[in-house]
Amino acid sequence: MFSSFALQIILGMFFLTILLFILIVVFILKKQKIDKNQDMIKNFDTYMAVLQYHMERAFEIVHKDQILIYSLEATGVPDDKFSEASSSFGNLVIKMMGPMLYDEFRYLYGGDDALLFNVIEYFNTKYETDEIRAAALDNLTTDEEEEK
Repeated sequence: MFSSFALQIILGMFFLTILLFILIVVFILKKQKIDKNQDMIKNFDTYMAVLQYHMERAFEIVHKDQILIYSLEATGVPDDKFSEASSSFGNLVIKMMGPMLYDEFRYLYGGDDALLFNVIEYFNTKYETDEIRAAALDNLTTDEEEEK
């Protein structure tokens, strides 16, 4: 029915069509990745507002449960307790985000390490500016000065 030459041409066209299909799929996937990156850059402020919201809520919870007592007493948090609190904070932020949003932020930051570094750094900065602790320290120094 078909000669071997015609069969070779048909097979060649078939493989060429498959190759063309694969190239189109790769191009479309690459284009989607570029579009996603551009969308993240355009909406960076929105992403940061969402992350800020989750970090503030998590800080309130961790601060109330693990740090507030030290703030009221105007003492520093022991290193082991601080390490535990920062770890709890990071885990709580991730849980509050949910898996889909967590994947988005992992993609935005380029991985788990960078995301968690920024989340923990927020916790450290927020702890350093703890207003309750500062007010308690001021009250303590004021009381000591009045006693003299």
